[in-house]
Amino acid sequence: MSLRARILLLAIGITVLIIVLAGVPIAVLLRADSYNHTEQTTRDAAQSTADYLSTGGYADDMVVTQYLDRRNERSDERVTVVMPDGDVLGAQLPSDATAAPRGSTAPGSTAPGSASPSTSPRDPAEEHAEGHGEHDRDPRYSGLDVVSTAATSRLPDGDVLASATVGGPGGQIHVYALTPAHILREEVLRRYLLVIGVAAGLLLIAGAAAEITSRRLVRPLQRTAETAERLSRGDLTARAPATGPADVARVAVELNALADRIDELLLAERENVADLSHRLRSPLTAVRLSVEALPPGEITSELEDHVANLERTLTQVIHAARRPQREGLHPRSDAVAVAADRAGFWAPLAEDQGRRLDIDLPTGEVPVRAARADLAAALDALIENVLAHTPEGTDLAVRVAQRDGDVTIDVLDRGPGIAADALARGRSDRGSSGLGLDIARSVAQNTGGALELITDAASGMRGVRMSLS
Repeated sequence: MSLRARILLLAIGITVLIIVLAGVPIAVLLRADSYNHTEQTTRDAAQSTADYLSTGGYADDMVVTQYLDRRNERSDERVTVVMPDGDVLGAQLPSDATAAPRGSTAPGSTAPGSASPSTSPRDPAEEHAEGHGEHDRDPRYSGLDVVSTAATSRLPDGDVLASATVGGPGGQIHVYALTPAHILREEVLRRYLLVIGVAAGLLLIAGAAAEITSRRLVRPLQRTAETAERLSRGDLTARAPATGPADVARVAVELNALADRIDELLLAERENVADLSHRLRSPLTAVRLSVEALPPGEITSELEDHVANLERTLTQVIHAARRPQREGLHPRSDAVAVAADRAGFWAPLAEDQGRRLDIDLPTGEVPVRAARADLAAALDALIENVLAHTPEGTDLAVRVAQRDGDVTIDVLDRGPGIAADALARGRSDRGSSGLGLDIARSVAQNTGGALELITDAASGMRGVRMSLS
């Protein structure tokens, strides 16, 4: 998992944890507040209707019915009035509503359908004089019927019921206000959705903040990694920008210091290689001149071969010392392009010797983990080996193929073939030094491949296969 993904996951995870820890008590409080709010609105509906009826507006059932219908259309509460004669006006009550607790009963009045304790009508002034609550004792409310304080209760099915009682000369009136359970659930759901929306907003904010923070951290690190990759490819001018937080910028600063140190070391290495080349080539030239001055003979020829091998070895040492600077730590080349180039180079000589040179190359690029110069040197050594040590007129072929994820380069001929022990370093069955095969083997092994002797069953040609990764 990338650093950027880890930062995002951490920020969102912490935010979710905070939301869960805070959301549970918030949800409980919202639910309780929804119940309290519903009970309050239901109680207010019953109380306000009872206050209206206390003015004597219940004289006409038609007027009361119209009032209740209009009120019930405009609110979620369903208000019902039970008149002293038992008539039920307004909304339909549930069967268990009348069994619920009611508001305090006005003295001198009875429940619906019951007889009044006094057969003679009482003066309303006497009713108010007895006192039934703070408002009833207030002179400002003289002339109004006695109204109890509304009380609320919960029905078994979840409905909220509020009831109040109006006591007047004509008997006792019961007022009921009912809020259905689904209204309460919808109120709770609305509040929950609001909280969920806020939580989603917090998650988005946390994600955006984590994204901005991760970019500030990751982008400088990515640029530093790209600089390190360029340095590994041999681009010693690459430098990382020292941006971002202090800890991240320090990585770029230290990488740039390392690149500067690499420059210094490579400069010293180039100077040492140049000095080594000068010191070795001068005595080597003197040795060659001395050998050439000797009388012709078998020993002289052997010494000349040894001097030539020593020169080639010295050239390989200098080339290997300079390769990291020139090609980087991960050299790459196109096997098809290199094979086509080297086969084309040797084609005129093959034609002069009356040889047919077959070149079999796949279409497109075939990348291998070898420097172009090394691969070209290996192919030159293998092709030159065929031209130098097989009779003129012997056909040869150069083939490039991809097999099981590896790349193979075959250099084949119709000559007598190469002895099985010829792949040993410095050995040859044809009177040469054997360094040509050794060069090809080193290039193959440096890529994780190998060099082997093969015989092509289809064409009957024999030669060398260089496997590269």
